[in-house]
Amino acid sequence: MFYVHISILPTAPSVILRGRLSEASGQELAGRVMIRLSRSLKVKRVAIVFQPTSTGRSMLWKSHDILINRLKPETKELFSANGSEPGYAVWDETSVDGPHEFPFSFAVPGHLHESARTQYGNIDYELKVIVQSSGFGINNWTQTLPMPVYRLPKEGSSWEFARADSFRMHADWLDAVQLEVLSSSVSVVPDSKMLVRAVIRPLQKEQMLVDVGLRLYEKIKIKSALNRYGDPFETQKIICQSHERTEDPEGDLSVMPLRQESCFDLTLSIPKPFDDIQYDAETCDISIKHELVFTATVLDKNEEPHYLRISSPVAIVLQNTLGPLTLELPDYRNSSMDRLLLSNVDDKSESPPSYSPCILPQYNLSSPNELYTLAL
Repeated sequence: MFYVHISILPTAPSVILRGRLSEASGQELAGRVMIRLSRSLKVKRVAIVFQPTSTGRSMLWKSHDILINRLKPETKELFSANGSEPGYAVWDETSVDGPHEFPFSFAVPGHLHESARTQYGNIDYELKVIVQSSGFGINNWTQTLPMPVYRLPKEGSSWEFARADSFRMHADWLDAVQLEVLSSSVSVVPDSKMLVRAVIRPLQKEQMLVDVGLRLYEKIKIKSALNRYGDPFETQKIICQSHERTEDPEGDLSVMPLRQESCFDLTLSIPKPFDDIQYDAETCDISIKHELVFTATVLDKNEEPHYLRISSPVAIVLQNTLGPLTLELPDYRNSSMDRLLLSNVDDKSESPPSYSPCILPQYNLSSPNELYTLAL
């Protein structure tokens, strides 16, 4: 059986652009192409193309065209016999001279949009090799290889330091309950576990805790595609979540009285990219962002429920390309901020906190069942 086997072997599995869209420099995409034949073949031309493979849906055609026009397919000629007689070269089967090998190199511009897959359409890139031959039957053989494009902060930039930092969310609700949420880093790696420690500190007596929860939201905005109201298309979905109901450890109540500071360790299972979660992206055409939201349901002394919510942005990033600052995410249990806040949380002999008056931010109550959003 006759076959033409084409292998595309890039030096890296993806293209990494450093810096924001307006400041990123181009990157080299290099590698080699190997062609194996089961018998001799009259070869006229071998070329490799780096091109976008984006797809759009009805509401994204305008934005899709803009993104496509940012990169015209770029072709590199690897072999051509057009200037020779009879217009082709005879290649022997692989077992005689070994595989035919050709190096290639592309200068990838820094203004490319990162790879993404959304409900409005996909943005992808690929390498494509074309082998053209002379004779009867099939005269074109092709092979493609996906080549995703990612964007990372410039080394030493404020953007890079911000992604390497840990974060702390803090909120005080009506001088009654104080919330503290800690995590190891604002950067999250797909296909991993995200650890979050939440502390609920009562500032008044007779408060009860019903449940706590943690959610990771993904927000996508297509800026160049407008809906019928003239606003950019936006979607928001829950990527993953964790929920825990509480109970009285000293009684039969289905809720936990807040007699002292309480700590909860929650874990989120971050899914794999690209089908379940996207990497963060921000360009003039599309915005992909993520938000971590902690919720708690508290009953006041009149047993009226109040739904507390605090949130903080997080970034979905590549672990193997973050560099030394964030290659190994810090353990949140070892942070000085965590030790200061939770030095006595695990001490079961800790005395209940005092409830001396203190000055805290005030929030106006319009309804006892109102949902309060306290965002960092």
